[in-house]
Amino acid sequence: MITNINYNHFYYFWMVSREGSIAKASKSLYLTPQTVSAQISCLEERLGNKLFERQGRQLVLTDFGKITKKYADDIFSLAEEWLETTSGNHGDYAQNVKVGISDALPKSLVSKWLAPVLQSKHKVNITCIDGGQQELLAQLAIHKLDMVFADIPTDTQYHLKVYCHEIEKSEIGFFGKEEWLKRFTQPFPQCVTEEKLLLPGKQSPMNRAIEYWLADKQLQVTIAGHVDDSALMKAFGNRGFGIFPAPLMVKSEVERNYNVKMIGKIENVFQSYYLITPERKIANAAVNELVAHLTSKNKQEDVPT
Repeated sequence: MITNINYNHFYYFWMVSREGSIAKASKSLYLTPQTVSAQISCLEERLGNKLFERQGRQLVLTDFGKITKKYADDIFSLAEEWLETTSGNHGDYAQNVKVGISDALPKSLVSKWLAPVLQSKHKVNITCIDGGQQELLAQLAIHKLDMVFADIPTDTQYHLKVYCHEIEKSEIGFFGKEEWLKRFTQPFPQCVTEEKLLLPGKQSPMNRAIEYWLADKQLQVTIAGHVDDSALMKAFGNRGFGIFPAPLMVKSEVERNYNVKMIGKIENVFQSYYLITPERKIANAAVNELVAHLTSKNKQEDVPT
């Protein structure tokens, strides 16, 4: 049984595994390469297994080293979370809240959802990061983000230790240039066959729901393209590149900002929005308050995915 691990040695191993070489890690640690190498050798001796092996001039993790790094990631990411959460004046410190925002989300909705944090009694510094949902979830998993707003629920196959809260749901409508409404020869929904369509990314639930709706209505349409970024899709619609879908809860904003009009509502097609938060040992009060506020209408308890 292994006891009394030297956590300095463990930290040196973690830094080398992240930096990819003893030389780079040594610079970050302000130690000589010889010192770092010797300390890792002590750790390997203590563990009874090699953590690294040489492949040519490269230093790579062994299978045991890869497993050890996963534990080190959890341990030191949690330590960073603790330091960040408890740093400063204990009675009056500002909480840092790092928010991931999926490219597909209307930014006006995100600003509405974040309003309770900005108006919180706590001092809060918000950092917002746009990106693809999988990339954002990867950062959430290693505590680089405190929450992620997304339009797709988490996939259970990735076994992420997160909570997925449904916070809003909206009906969907088709929008297009106002002059198109005057020249359409058929009523909605048949009129959507008279112009090209812009649709969300092929893998998105909304795209699949719309395609099912089109098939159910037996509408033969021409697809101009699939666009993941909702703002870019609306910009294309503004330029007259095609009819596009958007949530009805932002109907007035879409019509005003992109000089388009709603053509019609897509029956039985909805867009759900989610707040994804990690399972954390140390709770962030501002995040907890936001979750409570945004899920107050949802009586069903959220569970880990």
